[in-house]
Amino acid sequence: MAYQVVARKWRPQRFDEVVGQDHVTSTLKYAILNKRTAPVYLFTGIRGTGKTTLARILVKALNCTDLQPDGEPCNKCECCREISEGRSPDVVEIDGASNNSVDDVRDIKENISYSPVKSKFKVYIIDEVHMLSKSAFNALLKTLEEPPAHSVFILATTDPQKIPTTVLSRCQRYDLKRLSLDDVAKQLAKILDAEQREYDMDALYAIAREGEGSMRDSQTILEQLVTFGGGKVTESEISMILGASDKKQLRGIIESIAKHDSAAAVSFARDIYKSGKSIEKAARDILSLLHGILLFSELGNGSFIEAPAEELEWIKSCSELASTPDWTRLFRFWNGEYEGIKSSDFSLMLFEVAVITACSFPTMNDFRSFAKNIASAAVVTTQNGQSAEKKTAEPVKTSQNQPQTEPKTAEIPANTEKRPEKAEEKAAGSAEKVENGGLWRDFTETFKKSDLFLYGRLQSMPYKEDDNSVVVTVTTVLNSDGDGFAKRLKALFDSFACGRKKFSVNFEKGTNASIFTEDELRRMEDIEQRKKNMIESAVVKAATDQGFEIKGVFAK
Repeated sequence: MAYQVVARKWRPQRFDEVVGQDHVTSTLKYAILNKRTAPVYLFTGIRGTGKTTLARILVKALNCTDLQPDGEPCNKCECCREISEGRSPDVVEIDGASNNSVDDVRDIKENISYSPVKSKFKVYIIDEVHMLSKSAFNALLKTLEEPPAHSVFILATTDPQKIPTTVLSRCQRYDLKRLSLDDVAKQLAKILDAEQREYDMDALYAIAREGEGSMRDSQTILEQLVTFGGGKVTESEISMILGASDKKQLRGIIESIAKHDSAAAVSFARDIYKSGKSIEKAARDILSLLHGILLFSELGNGSFIEAPAEELEWIKSCSELASTPDWTRLFRFWNGEYEGIKSSDFSLMLFEVAVITACSFPTMNDFRSFAKNIASAAVVTTQNGQSAEKKTAEPVKTSQNQPQTEPKTAEIPANTEKRPEKAEEKAAGSAEKVENGGLWRDFTETFKKSDLFLYGRLQSMPYKEDDNSVVVTVTTVLNSDGDGFAKRLKALFDSFACGRKKFSVNFEKGTNASIFTEDELRRMEDIEQRKKNMIESAVVKAATDQGFEIKGVFAK
């Protein structure tokens, strides 16, 4: 008998032999036992999850002359044997990638009207059905909607979104899920036990991880390893065949990063390169390990981690080297670096720089210390600002004929009733703000958190704004220092606008309107000075040198 590869030799022949698809197999067996089968089935899922295998088992169950009480085919009758051996005249398997034209579909329509030769049903299995052309799908629609009673269509695809909705609506759809590492590893162990081969369970998990949820891919890798290793399946053989790095090197890099030991981390990276292993694969394996560490660090158990017992123990111990936020940040960082490493011609350089950068990350405790230092610096700056204000405070001249007196902090004159506005003026002012709101509105918004009182004053001031200038109208009390207020307001706006627009103030005399007092203007200047002092402080400069960015400065 000719040699058969592992994937074909160990292809399931019964529903209960299909791994990881119990939600599909149980439904199909129930439908067969109760004679509620559909005329058109659609199996979807990634490669190697059992779409074609399930189609063949379903065909055997439909045509079996000795169907078992649990809905399984007997695999002994003539129909079952012919279907298993691929020589049944009533089962037609079509490759949709190479038979995707309208003429191919016409051949199906012409032949489907004939009754089956030996079996109960004439079955068409169309693999990779999404490869059919649009015209071919349209030609197949009527046949799928009302097929002959003796016929069944089974469609299989890895890309169901490419199938027209008119076809999908005529199918009974089953989505096959990606196989878990545990399911694949246990099936590989079952195969090796039957073949009487030696193996390491850690090696089987590595094969399953490489197969990415595909049983066929994993079995292909297994066969290659059995041939190469003289019948043994161990981690050393996997490392040589797949180009995977030694797990000690990968774990050493992660532990070194957690301990901020860049020299050791780079040394492990160089060892991977010198041994001829794939840098891209090493970066991907590190990302996978970081994912497991992050899950364990957050959840406190390994219930969501697919790994052998020895690896779970290492993940548990490694997760204690840093906090969950630190592992989260490292995972996100490494994911971004991996995208660059796998597509670069300078993967080693990027890999080493990524390792060094990760080793230099400050921990969350460092962030907490930094936040405390910032808070302390802000308090000191505030206290110094208040002292300076007290030292530099000068009497304010409130009238030409009155003696100078000490200013009152944020005191509003008694006659603070708002000047009556005409309805036309009020409407015009509102329209201007809505229509022209731009740079001036952005300027006033900067005081929303730092000084609500000033923010309210600026919001109530009429203004006009065009592409080149901003003109603000200020109503002043008689004998007040309007010119001094205008200069201070202009200085604040120019500092914010950075020359984008010219700023000017129009004054409107009045006796019943409130204005900014000298204390208020001084407070505005003091806030700006405190912001400047915070930005120029040694603590903030040290943070910016480490790569931090200043997103905003708030002072009260």
